[in-house]
Amino acid sequence: MTPKQFYYSVSRADLISVCKAAKTNLANFKQIVAGGSVGRDLAQRLTLSSGGRMTELEILYPERYEERP
Repeated sequence: MTPKQFYYSVSRADLISVCKAAKTNLANFKQIVAGGSVGRDLAQRLTLSSGGRMTELEILYPERYEERP
């Protein structure tokens, strides 16, 4: 799932836990959700900290995985 899909499907506590484990913060993750860029290292850490719920490709290229209206 993309960062945006992840953001809207988990609890705030889960978000904070994933961010903390990925060595980032919720404010930075919100920027990623809004379409901000993310580096490969952070994408890998978010993948690992989310237990694979988000993949590196979904994080790096969310536009390929989000449904369009």
